[in-house]
Amino acid sequence: MAERELRILGISGSPVKEGNTWQLLDEAMRAADGEPGVSCEIVTLAGRKLGDCRQCNWCFKKQTGELRCVQEDDITELYGKMEAADGIIMATPVYFGRLSGYLATLIDRMRPYVHGNISRGLLRNKVGAAMAVSWFRAGGGEMAIATICQFFFAVNMVIASPELGLTGAMAYSSLAGLGGREGDDRLLVQKDIFGMASARSTGARVIELARLLNP
Repeated sequence: MAERELRILGISGSPVKEGNTWQLLDEAMRAADGEPGVSCEIVTLAGRKLGDCRQCNWCFKKQTGELRCVQEDDITELYGKMEAADGIIMATPVYFGRLSGYLATLIDRMRPYVHGNISRGLLRNKVGAAMAVSWFRAGGGEMAIATICQFFFAVNMVIASPELGLTGAMAYSSLAGLGGREGDDRLLVQKDIFGMASARSTGARVIELARLLNP
């Protein structure tokens, strides 16, 4: 019997389409190149309508059908994609030592998977991985990754830690993480050799764990 196809979803929490954060995610997906039975998709939060969680508690008792939240915005589509995925990689740029507001808003809207009368527990035992792109060294990448991992813990996901990194992949969008640029090149994360390698390691680990959890 053929193995079920594994679905890996990457979410870019940057307002910049196909910027440094997207590039790091794309590198993680390269771990699936040549891997049979694995499909990968990257979605960006850039340009999407993302409403803040109102803490109205509608999801506690009033969910019906596939509706997860009373707000019907672009997060509605993301709910479906996340539920269908076997592995979810969240990537964020680092803003003032933390994750982006875009990704923070998405995470805040994940309450249905903790409290929802229908959707509670639907992310349980999915594989999660965190990635961060910082402008300079000691700029808060570890804090951004830790915040994403806190979400994974809250919904009982299994965290994939890369071989090159402790709790997630981290890379710099400036030369050597020192805050410098090279001409007009704005995709300097591609020149962070260790950071890009940690992204590939993260992607490979997500696939490894997803296969173990979905034999």
